[in-house]
Amino acid sequence: MRYYRLRMDERIKPRIEPVPLSSLPMKSGLQRMESLEEEAPLFLAVQIHSQSVFPDFLEYPVPLVSGGIRALLEKYTPGLEWRAAILTDLKQAKQEVYWVLRPPVEKCLSDRTEWYPDHTLKRLVLQYMKDMPPIFQIADVMEPYLFINLALAESLLRRPFIGIRLERVEIESKEGQA
Repeated sequence: MRYYRLRMDERIKPRIEPVPLSSLPMKSGLQRMESLEEEAPLFLAVQIHSQSVFPDFLEYPVPLVSGGIRALLEKYTPGLEWRAAILTDLKQAKQEVYWVLRPPVEKCLSDRTEWYPDHTLKRLVLQYMKDMPPIFQIADVMEPYLFINLALAESLLRRPFIGIRLERVEIESKEGQA
């Protein structure tokens, strides 16, 4: 099976820019939202310019998806955990609802994965695993990357979503070679 890293398309300009979440409690640097209160929506300040685009996927400060992507992801993985995130520009009095995605976390790193001295990923290689969910994050990495399988990637690309890029991920073969 092929897997892809879901990325925000940096070529979309001008786009909204969320203000960093430096004051929010994060779990072990992974920028996952488990430690925040479950029921209350998350309010994030954004900077909007006169022609700003609201992309369907924002990678930072936490993975945020639009309502359209949320509906598609729920078809592939029912029961995903979500939290509302209200993106607000106080200057222009504009708000948009996005969703914080909390996908399953999988232990699937290959021994061939390479690291920088600061423990960030240099070269990612996934283990071959038979039963991976359609969307997931990887355990034991600092980066809050999202990974999706080929079927979900094709489904995303068939729809008119804005601001999505896919980056193919290297997978170790069944025999243990990348």
